[in-house]
Amino acid sequence: MGKIIFRHYRAGDEKQLANLFNLAFRRSVIKRTPSSWLWRYVNSPGFEPQMCQIAEDIDKKKIIGAILVNLIEKITIDQKEYLVADINDVSTHPDYIKRGIATKLMENSIRYMKEKGCDFSILSTGLKNFARSKLYQKFGYFDIEKEYIYFQIPDTFQLSRNIFGITFFYPIFFVLSYLPRFLNRLRIKFKSFFKDFSYEINQNSKHFEYMDAINKISPKIYDGYSNYNKAKVIWARIKVPTEEQSPTYIIIKKDGKIVGGSVFTHQESYAYRHKLKLCIGIIHEIFLDSDIFNNTNNLYFGYIYLIDKIIKAATRRHLAVLVYESSLKAGYLNRAFKGMQFLRIQNDVVMIKELKTNLKFPKCKKPLYLPTYISLGVP
Repeated sequence: MGKIIFRHYRAGDEKQLANLFNLAFRRSVIKRTPSSWLWRYVNSPGFEPQMCQIAEDIDKKKIIGAILVNLIEKITIDQKEYLVADINDVSTHPDYIKRGIATKLMENSIRYMKEKGCDFSILSTGLKNFARSKLYQKFGYFDIEKEYIYFQIPDTFQLSRNIFGITFFYPIFFVLSYLPRFLNRLRIKFKSFFKDFSYEINQNSKHFEYMDAINKISPKIYDGYSNYNKAKVIWARIKVPTEEQSPTYIIIKKDGKIVGGSVFTHQESYAYRHKLKLCIGIIHEIFLDSDIFNNTNNLYFGYIYLIDKIIKAATRRHLAVLVYESSLKAGYLNRAFKGMQFLRIQNDVVMIKELKTNLKFPKCKKPLYLPTYISLGVP
């Protein structure tokens, strides 16, 4: 092993950075390519080379560690704005662990966030992740909210194509997927509240109509929501590297007015350990207007109605698995996922670091909005 230097991103690093991520996160379902890395970071709004802190073995000309600070955005909690920076892709080459590389990269990243005037830093990590106790807590990050991951099989035929030998279980998966949808549709059909409802499934269209709706509705139900603007929509939803990342928007209307919605994209995902490739739909957000769904019964069945349409849209894209990460505080949404027979695992925890002296992270009164570019690393 040669001399290690610390620097920030330079054009041309993306191939090694993508390879480093895939090596460091071998169990991850997300695979990075140079083009997806450039889209994810360099093409994101406000990117600066200093956002990517790098460790390099200069004798071997090999990148052996990296941390990304992305995005830096204003979020709103209890009607007050804070400037927050995200931490992503904390990676160290397996041959270089226990040499203080991640610690030095973290120091450099925190210094950069403070220079940018950030109030807080936020990240998402596994509850039992080694880095949580050995790195993040060491730097003053603390847990603020736990997250569930829900998943369902919208297209059982596609799953059987992706996983050899699963065909035998096709009838079981089909019943688990379709039966709860059928029963809940019957229940909703006899509820007068839903008689004036309609829905749209839009593939790669109506980007800004959806943007206006979520910006209006989401702050009512989530703390920490950061508005979409045109630059952010163009980056995350329009100028995407492959067709997989193009969005499917589900829009719910009552009397012709948008009262809820969701968006998902498609990811060719890999389980390297088992040599599997899956067509996974990543749900990025789910929202309903609390002024319209103004009692617990209507809110619960409103989420049921919306989730059913999400699954319907996912079958049109032939997705084997559909995934959503949800706050434990999102009670009625979590109940709806359970009512639609989504499987659930408790996986991640959201962590915060206070970057300014005498500034305390406020207590969230509502569930914390966690975009997928923080939780799952996908815009």
